[in-house]
Amino acid sequence: MKIELLTSEDADRYLVRHTDEIERVLRDVMQDKAIVAAYGENGKDFLLTAIVAVEPKENAIYLGYGPDERLNTQLLEAGNATFATTHNQVRVQFSCNHIERVVQGHAPAFRVAMPRELLRLQRREYYRLVTSVVNPVKCLINTERGMLETLVVDISIGGVGILAYQENGELIAGETYHGCRISLPGSGEFALSLAVCTTFEITLKNGRHTHRAGCQFIDLPASVETEIQRYIIRVDRERRTRYI
Repeated sequence: MKIELLTSEDADRYLVRHTDEIERVLRDVMQDKAIVAAYGENGKDFLLTAIVAVEPKENAIYLGYGPDERLNTQLLEAGNATFATTHNQVRVQFSCNHIERVVQGHAPAFRVAMPRELLRLQRREYYRLVTSVVNPVKCLINTERGMLETLVVDISIGGVGILAYQENGELIAGETYHGCRISLPGSGEFALSLAVCTTFEITLKNGRHTHRAGCQFIDLPASVETEIQRYIIRVDRERRTRYI
């Protein structure tokens, strides 16, 4: 997994290359204790961590060591690694070509070099809302075997991340599915088309195998886009209100 390809105009607007600005963004992420997803070079398996120290004099960033030793080992052995997070509804992403295990503050940690460039997507449509477990968002995907019921784990104007149990069927990366339906709590059910960009497997703590896929909306009607945007804003506002 690498920094997403953008147009040259987008690269000029969203790629941060100034050393002081990169340090500032990373410190903000650290101070807010934002969750960081760390991907190995296959872009499939990932672990969740957080930045624990930013040391520009050492040209280093330290991130917390994960609880799953298998994922830790995969990340350490990867030739390249990508780190992605969301801070103040802005996606932050950077990559490195070497990662090592060290001890930081009497605890194991990952050490990577300060990135030379950092992707900071400031467009609202790139903000991905993690959906509620209490009020789940469900998506029915029209496959050749029939309607596959999936659980939406995150959603943006651009697409969704979905989860399905393997026994119910799997999606194929690169395929487009028409005649799908998504149900947004408090908003209604809407028809749409999805293109599957990535797929990978996840084993839950109870040992059950699941199928995870990242999907892009295709030719999303303006009315549906508006409803999705309203849903994201409403849920985000409700969550913020609880903590004010």
